[in-house]
Amino acid sequence: MKKRINRWPFITILILASFARTYAQRLDIYPRRCAYDYLDSIRIASNPSYLANQEFTEKRIQPYLLDNGNRLRLSAESVVTIPVVVHVIHNRKDDHIGGADNQNISDDQIRSQIDVLNEDYGNTSGYQGFYTDSLGVDTGIRFRLAGIVRKYDSRSAFNILTADKILAAISPPWSTNKYLNIWVCDLSSEYLGVAQSPVVSESNAATAGLPTSDQDETNALTDGVIIGWKVFGRNSPAVTSRIYNLGRTATHEVGHWLGLIHTWGKIRCGTDYCDDTPQAESSNSTQDISCKPVYSFCGGFASRNMIENYMDYSPDRCMSVFTNDQKRRMQAVFAVSPRRADLVRNSNSSYESLSVEIFPNPISEYLKFNVYTPNQAQFKVSVLNANGVYILNGIDNQTFINVKSFGSGIYILKVNTDHETVTKRFLVR
Repeated sequence: MKKRINRWPFITILILASFARTYAQRLDIYPRRCAYDYLDSIRIASNPSYLANQEFTEKRIQPYLLDNGNRLRLSAESVVTIPVVVHVIHNRKDDHIGGADNQNISDDQIRSQIDVLNEDYGNTSGYQGFYTDSLGVDTGIRFRLAGIVRKYDSRSAFNILTADKILAAISPPWSTNKYLNIWVCDLSSEYLGVAQSPVVSESNAATAGLPTSDQDETNALTDGVIIGWKVFGRNSPAVTSRIYNLGRTATHEVGHWLGLIHTWGKIRCGTDYCDDTPQAESSNSTQDISCKPVYSFCGGFASRNMIENYMDYSPDRCMSVFTNDQKRRMQAVFAVSPRRADLVRNSNSSYESLSVEIFPNPISEYLKFNVYTPNQAQFKVSVLNANGVYILNGIDNQTFINVKSFGSGIYILKVNTDHETVTKRFLVR
């Protein structure tokens, strides 16, 4: 199936293949946009079955796309709006907001990133590359800023290998089945960002390369995106890079969060399981912001890389394309990933009153609960012991509680909005 490729004379092939290899050799001397492949390789090394599971999942994703192609096309005009919570983790003791060289980025910088996401996923970025007119599509996905959380932490930077759990502990996520959580911080490595891929319950042709079940129950607690503060948003004193200065790192990482893979796959001339993205030898890692053509030599002939694709590593100003197959893959993930499917249902649902579901009960480790509010209103969570004493009080929009330190007995979960309160009893064993 892969792919539509242009043919070139033999002498041109040699020149262009050499050109592409030169770019690949320069990969290590620039910041790397994304840690997706790096973390994936670590998971595979520690768990060899992880790769086999990915491959098996991909084989089942593609039949799903084929079987559901008509349904996906019928829903192509519908729009899913994803509420976004931005957690700003900073080391400013004075809590000063905004300005150059300040991790505690401004509200304007955050809003600019939401604007970029809506432009990129709506195909209205304005940049016209080689593939933009012919293959760029509106994904039907939009984003709405639902909240900003600011937390001080004395650490100057976070290691990309361990950042997810540490950041989630510093600033717990809002319900990961209702919100896209983005943690903005300083990353200690050359990587600019990383995302947690969706877990799918149904393996098919569209969900290829994705895990089919949670390996760790805490995955739901770290589900989201991490972005370096210097590349988050645009037109801000805090954004100083001339290469990654337009907010496209977040566009790229949110693509991973929605199930997309790099355009070159996981190996040289690999696959991203999207037939309308030309094969590529490697990422377009370059400081060249003139967006010169890059070519690959895959399958016996040369093809022009889609450096405009948001799932490449191109400079921000060169990016402008999500393709139709990428759109369909994200739609498939919305259908078969439990948390992503919940997010779509929550974004399209209206509830007349506050409703809370808790599970499991009794519990010994993590109490989880679903909270449904009218018009997606924000809520607070508290826990009281049997004597009515608060153990936890007023946690914003959180849908899990670690009860490992709680003594055995009966507790009360209290969830309230500005207008309603619901209480539920649970037993810690």
